[in-house]
Amino acid sequence: IIEGKNQSEIKEKILSKFYYNKALIYLKIAASPDAEIQALATDANDIAAGSILDLIKFESTSSKPRYTQDAKNEVPNIAYNYLVAAGIAYESEDYEGSYNGYISAYELKKNELLGDFAQLDTGLLFNAGIIAGMAGNTEASVDAFRACLDLGYKGITYTATYVATDQPKQYANKVLMTKDVELGLASDPIVGEDVRSSVFISLINAYKKLEDTENYDAALSEARVMYPENKDLLDIQLQAFLDKKDYDGALANLDEAIAKSPEKAIYRFVKGNILQTEVKDLDAALTEYQAAIEIDSTLSDATYMCGLVFIDRANKVSEQMNGLGLSETRKYDALKKKQKEIFLTSLGYFEKALELKADDMDIVRALMEVYRKTGDYQKSLDMKTILEDAGE
Repeated sequence: IIEGKNQSEIKEKILSKFYYNKALIYLKIAASPDAEIQALATDANDIAAGSILDLIKFESTSSKPRYTQDAKNEVPNIAYNYLVAAGIAYESEDYEGSYNGYISAYELKKNELLGDFAQLDTGLLFNAGIIAGMAGNTEASVDAFRACLDLGYKGITYTATYVATDQPKQYANKVLMTKDVELGLASDPIVGEDVRSSVFISLINAYKKLEDTENYDAALSEARVMYPENKDLLDIQLQAFLDKKDYDGALANLDEAIAKSPEKAIYRFVKGNILQTEVKDLDAALTEYQAAIEIDSTLSDATYMCGLVFIDRANKVSEQMNGLGLSETRKYDALKKKQKEIFLTSLGYFEKALELKADDMDIVRALMEVYRKTGDYQKSLDMKTILEDAGE
């Protein structure tokens, strides 16, 4: 009856009570464990939220707001219902529905009509961003992560063991946790890590998925400045340089990575590969490959690439041989001998690489050629047989 009337025809007191009671009724429907009751209004929580906000807006111009404070006190319950629904949707792999639950709770809690009661719950926003990505809604994911960073989200958790239950208890902030510890109500306080760098990584990956190069580069640069020691961000930047074929940038990045993580052979290997294939500095490349092998002697790729460096050297000798005149037999023979020695050196690397990775046909193919070049024709044929059996 009231909904069908013009608001000006209804007494202020009655309309306030109507909005408030409507919110309570639909809140109970949304929170009911009874499926039949919930089925009375599948959007009950949305209606409850809307009614609360309508009430607050209506009473904001009233000289005597009757239910505003009580209405604000119901906001956490409505937000909780959204999160329950989000959890159920997530368990059933309805990620879009789960995202809607998280973002609805976030939007409600921060609504400006709540005044001082409003709250920017960036934890909800961060979860919404993650689940939006799982739902394939990358744009929403970007919006959430960017907003989290702009709002200063750090994701730090405050946990202590509650003495009465001997169970972990999470606190909203450090002050509350410290207070309980000082009162003897809790013990073993733990302050979680700042996860802001992880938010940057999530944002950067989302920009990459959207192929938004400008924002990808901007976010990556911002993150590297803020977290210069973060190795994950360093690796992402390295890949970005490689994707853009910015080898000067990649080499500088690799030097930084090697300094920070000297135990990681992969950095030396990648640097060697760039030096060999792009810079054409075979000596420097070999140094990096050998350094990688010293760190990890089982790295077959680095061992194989050492062999290829010597193949490149042998090919350069071939160029010298081809440039000789017909009368320069002595020089030709000397170069031929030198070339065979180089091939034999490469052979040692390829044989070791095959021991490490027997199913790598690139290694077998290299061995077939080097055995032939060094005059070991039977072994060359053996390698050819392996290739044929593998369907190569």
